[in-house]
Amino acid sequence: MTRSTPTPSELSVEFWSAAAKHRLVVPHCGSCGIRYFPPERLCPGCGAPGWHYVESTGTGRVVAHTVVHRALSPDFATPFVLATVEVDGEWTMLTNIVDCDPDQVAVGLPVRVRFLDCEGGALPCFAPESSAGSPPDRTGQRP
Repeated sequence: MTRSTPTPSELSVEFWSAAAKHRLVVPHCGSCGIRYFPPERLCPGCGAPGWHYVESTGTGRVVAHTVVHRALSPDFATPFVLATVEVDGEWTMLTNIVDCDPDQVAVGLPVRVRFLDCEGGALPCFAPESSAGSPPDRTGQRP
């Protein structure tokens, strides 16, 4: 089976449109200035409704991770790394770590966004900074 992007919601359609173009964007509150993910109707910091998407640098570090050995769907090759990444030193994202052996992933590992092209667009994943040279293939691995 082929991995695909989720069906975008009213709040996430702009995020998934940007990802399809290999751009990482994040909600930014116009009132208090925080960036957060996932998108919410109201800012989780101050409760204001006035937010918009802004570009992210796409760099970060792993703050938590686990190795999944039994996928919930045949769309995922196992094992794979599910991780929380602190992006731009400001907001966190639940994502996959690609382009490395799962044993190489550790808390504090510097990572950079990688887009996994798939049915319906692209999925933002992250790869160790040291593997920033080549894009991953459809399975998330470096050629």
